[in-house]
Amino acid sequence: MNTIAIANQKGGCGKTTTAINVSSAIASLGKRVLLIDLDPQSHASFGLGAVNPPIDKSIYNVLTDNAEKRRLISDCVINVAQNLDIIPSNILLSTIEQELKDTEGAVSKLHEILNANQIGYDYIVIDCPPSLGFLTFNALRAAELVIVPIDMSAFSLMGVGKLLGMIELIKVKINHAPRVKALATIFDKRLKYSQVIFDEIKAFFKEQMLETVIRMNVALKKAAAKGVSVIQFDNKSNGALDHTALAQEVIRMKGADEFKKALAECTAKPEESALPERARIPAPTTPEPAEGEITFSISAPTAKEVYIVGDFNHWKINDESRLIRLEDGNWEKRFTLSPGKYRYKFVVDGEWLLDTRNEEKEQNPFGTYDSVKKL
Repeated sequence: MNTIAIANQKGGCGKTTTAINVSSAIASLGKRVLLIDLDPQSHASFGLGAVNPPIDKSIYNVLTDNAEKRRLISDCVINVAQNLDIIPSNILLSTIEQELKDTEGAVSKLHEILNANQIGYDYIVIDCPPSLGFLTFNALRAAELVIVPIDMSAFSLMGVGKLLGMIELIKVKINHAPRVKALATIFDKRLKYSQVIFDEIKAFFKEQMLETVIRMNVALKKAAAKGVSVIQFDNKSNGALDHTALAQEVIRMKGADEFKKALAECTAKPEESALPERARIPAPTTPEPAEGEITFSISAPTAKEVYIVGDFNHWKINDESRLIRLEDGNWEKRFTLSPGKYRYKFVVDGEWLLDTRNEEKEQNPFGTYDSVKKL
């Protein structure tokens, strides 16, 4: 089972359109797909014709702890096309955070439910709400792949940093690192401005940019109005062709991951513990290197809180990682570290940022970069 979250807190970026149509495209390629509408606005449900589902059979009923309202996943599934099912949303979903606020592990609720149920799908696609709250956190926790649709507008990259920061926070808090891929959407090849924005997005995400580009296409809007996917509405349209290409890219990506995993297992070195006791030769001991003091600093005159997290403090945000504000608007923190290489980032009012005063950086598992300091 492969779980994909479609997430971006910016409205109008084609998030729900992508969720609906990549689900349909993957299904058209012979894979069984479940689309979970995790947005209380229920746009994905409407977009696939699930207009008036039973009020007691929605994703809210799957997540709730209320015994009278709780339902199994199988009770809430609606078939909307061949190989394609949906669990619809409901406005009640907007109350679930308050309902589960005192529940231990609430941010992993969806992940645990999906893992506990043998539901028999090849792919699960989650349409996130346009916000960075409890529901989106649950989706990111459950996902192996996060697709971030980004439209060709002046504000396209605004807020993306906070989404990536939330994903990194998931790694720090619960040791889960989904892959992140950016998807260019609503691309109008007639406009030079679209190409300018596309180049900016590509420069930001580099190799974490999906090859597929979703072009602006009226068939996407007409299909949504009819309550069907663009594959069902007009499978020869640019919208259908683009989402089919996206589906193929996603499936290829999973196949490549499985090949790499199998290759790694075949070429892995035997564990040292498997060797006979007499065959183990202790490594020569070397003196511990001397520690040194280093100061990290960032200019953030308008910030309220600034932290530094990295390998040297186990990526923990706490009082010990808080920077001190200086009169000139700079923030700084001193550490005593042993010689070695350390990855790190600043967290400025919740946004995870690179050290602009340090050009050294390396890619991390999220598809973004960490600053690197070598001592």
